Amino acid sequence: MREIKLGETLKRLIEAAPYHGNRRRVSHDLGITTAALSQYLRGQNNPSVDKLVAMSDLFGVSLDFLMFGEDSIAGAGGTLDYGPIARYMEASLASTRAEAAVQSAFVAKIGAILADGIDEAARKAAKRPSTFAGMLDHYQTLELERFSTVSIVAAMDLQEDLKVIEGDIEEGVAPQRFLDVVVENLEKGRRYHFVLSPDMQDREFYVRQFINLLSDRLPRADIARCKFSVAAETFYVGFCLFRLDIGGMRKQSPVLFQYVQDYIGRDGWIGFTESPTSDYVGVSLMNTHHRNLATRTITRLIPEKDSGHVTLPTIEERPVNERSDL
Repeated sequence: MREIKLGETLKRLIEAAPYHGNRRRVSHDLGITTAALSQYLRGQNNPSVDKLVAMSDLFGVSLDFLMFGEDSIAGAGGTLDYGPIARYMEASLASTRAEAAVQSAFVAKIGAILADGIDEAARKAAKRPSTFAGMLDHYQTLELERFSTVSIVAAMDLQEDLKVIEGDIEEGVAPQRFLDVVVENLEKGRRYHFVLSPDMQDREFYVRQFINLLSDRLPRADIARCKFSVAAETFYVGFCLFRLDIGGMRKQSPVLFQYVQDYIGRDGWIGFTESPTSDYVGVSLMNTHHRNLATRTITRLIPEKDSGHVTLPTIEERPVNERSDL
C-alpha cells in the first residue's frame, strides 16, 4: 500500500509557478476555503474525489503524482488517468480503518478499567453496612433462588409465579418471572414445596394452572419434585426457606454472596419474609433467631401427611450478639 503524500505534493505545487506560494489564490481557484486547504496540506483531512480532480486539472498533473508524489508532471492538455482514484480511496480507507482500530482498542481499554472499577465498587458496597442491610429487591431475590437446591415457600398466593389474563377475546394464565426460576431449578433435579395459605382464594385453580404451565416445559418426573400443601393453620406473611448451593453462588454471584453470607446458616439455609404491604417491593432476610422461628412455624404449618417429604433447616443456637427484634 503506497503512502499518500498529498500534503507534501500540494506544498511543492503551490510554491511553484504560477502561484508562487499564494495559498489564497489557490483556494479561490479551487473553490475552497483557506482553512480547508490548510487541512489538506497538514494531512488533517482528505479532499473529495471531485476536489482531487479539480486539483489535478488546476496544476496540470496526474492523479498519481498529486496523491503519491510519483509520475512526471503532465502538460496542461495531458489526459488524466482516473485509475489512481481507486488507489486513493483504498489508501484512505486503510488509514481510516487503522485509526478506528486504535480508537476501538482505546475504548475497550477504558471499558475494561471502568468494569474493574465497578466490580470493586460493588464488592465494597456489599460489605458496607447501610440502612437497607438485610433487604433484597425482587431481582436479587430471583438471583438468590437460582442457587436454591431445596425451596420451601409459605405463600399467601402464587402471583409472583403466574398471572391470570382476563379479556373479551382470550382468558388464561401467563407465567411470571419467578416461574422461570422454578423451571430452571426443577430441571436441575432440585425440589420445591409450596405451603399455601388456607385463606388463599381460588387456590385449587391456581395450583392447577401452575402445574399446567410446568407441564408445558418439563417432563412429569421433574414436576413430581414440586409439591403443594395447604397450611394446617392461617398465617399472615409469606416467607421462604432456601438451602443454597454455597459453592456455586460464591463462584457465580460473588457480590450477592458477600451481601447475604452473614444470613446463611451453618447448614446452608437462608430465610426471608415477604413484605406485608405493596409499598416496598422486596424481602427481608432472616437472622438466626427468625430462621429458627420460621423453621418451627413451617413444621407446624405442613400437614402431617406431607411432613415426611420435607427437608427442613436445623435449629441453630443464636449468636450472643444477635438481636432478636430485627
